[in-house]
Amino acid sequence: MLEVVGSILRDYSRQHGITLDRDTHPPVRTSLLHRFVEERGVVDQINIFEADVVSDRIVALVQKFKGQTSPYSGLLDVANIYYAKSHNYCWRRFGVCKEMYHCMIDRTDADRVSSVETLTTLLEQLSADTTAITGDFQPLDREQEAELLALETLFPVEYRQQYLEHPIADQDDYQRVAKQFSIPVEYAHLACQPNYVRTITQLRGRLLEL
Repeated sequence: MLEVVGSILRDYSRQHGITLDRDTHPPVRTSLLHRFVEERGVVDQINIFEADVVSDRIVALVQKFKGQTSPYSGLLDVANIYYAKSHNYCWRRFGVCKEMYHCMIDRTDADRVSSVETLTTLLEQLSADTTAITGDFQPLDREQEAELLALETLFPVEYRQQYLEHPIADQDDYQRVAKQFSIPVEYAHLACQPNYVRTITQLRGRLLEL
């Protein structure tokens, strides 16, 4: 699915540009991404809502259904994404972006959290180890894949080549990177590790000229 990230970044850059100028906005704005997901034929329409809930773990969620958006639209595949009002800007961006990718990668009922039992299992496994792929619980696999795709969209590997050989050594530098790209600092730690950068670079193939 990383080729999809490259395709979205390319189209996004052509339409909106990608810049590191923090005086204007982060390089990729989550609020502008949904059209690029819709264009790829996964869902017809994505709506984003703020939910008045307080949550330490569930950053965002997506509901899919068939419905009409106008009297003449016919039945459409619609996805409503909700983010927690209690979370900060970086977590909101990351959570919404992650849920957009769920709209693309959750193809079957087995991929989705569809009951209290599967939600509980997902939260237990995520809290136990957020990086281990178990291979035997599809919602966890899809969740981690969505996290990866969101990270690579909001903090493109094109801007991480200086970390191929040397990781960031100072916590203040991680905070600076997280602020520059408006992502949670936990994901800045992951994204700047040399092995991770090297692997993503290989998976993405030739780097895009953004």
